[in-house]
Amino acid sequence: MSYKITQSAEETKQIAAELAQLIEPGKVISLRGDLGSGKTTFSQGFAKALGIKRAVKSPTYTIVKQYPLGEQGKLFNHIDAYRLEDGGAESIDLESFIDDDTITLIEWAEFVIDYMPETYLEIELEAVDNDERKIQVRTVGQSDDYDQLRKEWTQNWKGL
Repeated sequence: MSYKITQSAEETKQIAAELAQLIEPGKVISLRGDLGSGKTTFSQGFAKALGIKRAVKSPTYTIVKQYPLGEQGKLFNHIDAYRLEDGGAESIDLESFIDDDTITLIEWAEFVIDYMPETYLEIELEAVDNDERKIQVRTVGQSDDYDQLRKEWTQNWKGL
């Protein structure tokens, strides 16, 4: 597992943007971390780098927000599973949002873990202090594609 310490919200957004520049449709990203750990900040930087012009907020109440990407028929799915902590994950039909034409980012993915695909990129954010965030990343499942993505994204990070 690799990690990076960011010193500000802007640096967290920049790290997310670097991942967005590398990712291709068909990929799923899990964001984990406590309240205030930087998941939404990460999502905002990621979405902006994908070319999303609108303000990106966590879809806590709607659970899923879809944004069209520049390519015809391609979508960015932003899912916030926080409200599914006590159940109801089956009601959103997570599998229907994951296909070769989408990039799917799931905040609070631990609440829909039973519905996650076999392989995905897991990013854990931890608040170190008011501004600093520790970002850790690992591949879940066996996937050369996700391993390569993780390695390219984290090539200059510290190893654990």
